Amino acid sequence: MNEVMKMQTIRLKLKEHVMSGVAKIPVEVDSLTPDNLFGKNEAAIKAVKVWWGNRQENTGDLFDVSVEGTAGSAGEVKIIFEGDLTRVKHIGDGMKAGEIEAHGDVDMHCGAMMEGGRVTVKGNADCWAGREMKGGELIIQGDAADNLCAMYRGEMTGMTGGKVTVEGNAGECVGQYMAGGEILIKGNADVLAGYAMRGGRIVIEGDAAIPGADMIKGDIIVKGEVEMLPSFKHVGVETIDGAQYDKYLGDYAMGEKKAKGTLYVKKK
Repeated sequence: MNEVMKMQTIRLKLKEHVMSGVAKIPVEVDSLTPDNLFGKNEAAIKAVKVWWGNRQENTGDLFDVSVEGTAGSAGEVKIIFEGDLTRVKHIGDGMKAGEIEAHGDVDMHCGAMMEGGRVTVKGNADCWAGREMKGGELIIQGDAADNLCAMYRGEMTGMTGGKVTVEGNAGECVGQYMAGGEILIKGNADVLAGYAMRGGRIVIEGDAAIPGADMIKGDIIVKGEVEMLPSFKHVGVETIDGAQYDKYLGDYAMGEKKAKGTLYVKKK
């Protein structure tokens, strides 16, 4: 007899008063991941500390909390964020297992430093979504702002693993200093996708402007129109998934020995 998989659902609805002021003060929720909430009952979850501006508050003071079902591991925990999430930061930051859904637009650093599990944003995500991501899956059903899967300022490596899907458009510097993992953008990408890329794969189904600048490794595939850098060398035509692409190597601005990145542009 097959066992029925256990699943615990934790609903966290941001209270209206939290975002009622003229200046909406951000809430940072990196402590509210399946890893951290597994094994806690409703009262214990309400007592978990989160940052609201420059002070810490109990989760229960900022969110309406409800818990349904049971879980045998963090992988069986699903967290659903609801309410006005436009100033809620660090959703899924550092999570290792389980699932998170955010019902609406979210603020910066969603899915940052993820190692496992899945985060789904049912809206748009602000800057640095998937920042320095190591594993897991991030799905953004709207648009992603600048620095998707990039490294944060002062760091040297961006995304190293996992998969990110953006169903809309993406901003500047997608995958900056990326060294592994996979990014799929179903819309357009703004300037400098794959900047200083060291590995991994970026697929852009729409248009891209100046992709692959300073890249030395990795693959970028563009199916729409491309504004090309002159420092890429055309080396032939290749078939990918039944379609023909012009294949370029680069970026030769980094020197001939370092120009090991590959840019594929779909033939029109």
